This record gives sequence, structure tokens and C-alpha cells, in this order.
Amino acid sequence: MVARVAQVSLPSGRSIEACFTGRRGAKRLTMRVDPIKRRLVVSGPLRVSHKQALGFVQENAAWIEARLDALPKPAPFVEGAEIMFRGRPTRLVRVPGRGAPIYQDGLEPCLVIAATPARFSARVAVALKAFARSDAVHYADSFAARLGKGPASIALRDTRTRWGSCTSRGDIMLSWRLIGAPPKVFEYVVAHEMAHLLELNHSPAFWAHVARLMPDWKPARAWLKSQGGQLQALGS
Repeated sequence: MVARVAQVSLPSGRSIEACFTGRRGAKRLTMRVDPIKRRLVVSGPLRVSHKQALGFVQENAAWIEARLDALPKPAPFVEGAEIMFRGRPTRLVRVPGRGAPIYQDGLEPCLVIAATPARFSARVAVALKAFARSDAVHYADSFAARLGKGPASIALRDTRTRWGSCTSRGDIMLSWRLIGAPPKVFEYVVAHEMAHLLELNHSPAFWAHVARLMPDWKPARAWLKSQGGQLQALGS
């Protein structure tokens, strides 16, 4: 199957962008809906034709429609739009000129971004990633003092399936989209990855470290499981 991107029409009349790729060693066709780009990703054996891949998509149209319906409402970075920021609905406000982004807390919080109309969306993304990094470092520094060990590095990524990870070298990766979650949820993910600095597994010893860093971690984990999907809508 030759790699290509195409628009696919579903029986309901809905259209979705589909990315078809062949993978060496793949034994069957598989597909998933990318929650961030809101497109279909289809992969399979190299010998599968594009026509066969399209047929596979049409055979599973009901499954695709259900996944699309389950996606959270898009939250594009446009002037006046409302997005989730640190767990609160926050209005995006543009001002002309230059300057650092400003978060104005209160009954109706807003994030003020200095940018031209053409650069506004990109500047919002940059601002959110900067806020996410600042929060992540703050949580990590606090936990390091209690854990007696800090990460080798902290990186923010645009991940599709994992909120965080930790390597055997102590490098921690976090999704920048956690900036949309309540602070306790972001804090829990950092605590989870920091605990991996001592236990690179999910043994009872690992969870004991998580509880030592954040005794009330369970509600945060439950929030991620039930509502974490909405974070993927940021910028979509």
C-alpha cells in the first residue's frame, strides 16, 4: 500500500481525511482516529492496494462515525474563543503589538496574547506550551526536594496516546496539553513520572512513591481517565 492522503466520504455524508500507509511486517489492516488532527489513520501490509484499503474503511464506516461522534468539541485558537486552561474555561483575547502572554484570573479568566490576526493561533500555541513547561518544572522541583532525586531533563511534546513517560536515564516527557487540565491533574502526571525515577515499573513500591509525593492522587487519575480526552481538542 503506497502512502497517501485522501478525503473519504462516509455513508452519512460526512467526509474525513484519511492517511494510508503500508508497514513492512504488518499482517492486517488496522485503523484509528487521530483525536488531535481529527483524521483517520489506516495502515497495513505493503501488498494491500489502495482500493482494498478504501474498502476496509467503508466496511467499518459505523465504527468511524462512532469514534468521530465521541471526540470532544473542537477548541480552535481563535480570537474570542473559549478554551480550557488550568482546568477553567478561559477566553482568548488578542491585542496588537508585542509582549509576553498574560493570564488574567478572576470570575471570567482570559489569556491575553499580543499578535497580529494572522499569527494569533500560533502565538496561543507557543504561550500554552510555555505555561505548561513552567508548571511542569515547578511541580518537578517541588517533588525532587521530597524524592531526593530530580529528572535528567523535562521535555514537552504533542503526544497522541501518553500523558507522560520516563526513560531509564531519567528523562521525563510530558504532553503540553496538560495545561488544559486542573492543576492537580497536571501535578499528578508529574508525580507519576517522578516516581518512575526510583521505580521504572508500576509495582506496589512505585505507587507508594506516588502516594508519598501526592497523597490525594486518585481523583486526579480518575479525571484523566474520564475527561482527559477533552484536552486533545485544544487547538483543533
